[in-house]
Amino acid sequence: MIVINATWQRVALCGLLAVPLALVIVCMVPALLVLPFFASGREFILKLLDKITAWARAIVPKVDVK
Repeated sequence: MIVINATWQRVALCGLLAVPLALVIVCMVPALLVLPFFASGREFILKLLDKITAWARAIVPKVDVK
């Protein structure tokens, strides 16, 4: 019988969720290179980066400090 504790499950889940996050970031590279030169593009990129940062914080497990 294989027993996997909750810590390894969290690590596996974060690993699985990191793949789509990395794919989204790679796909955004052309937009990040072009859009900052337009006024509305700057706002869009800042909002997009805020959402990606929130997503990254959501998938990273919080460390319990004693």
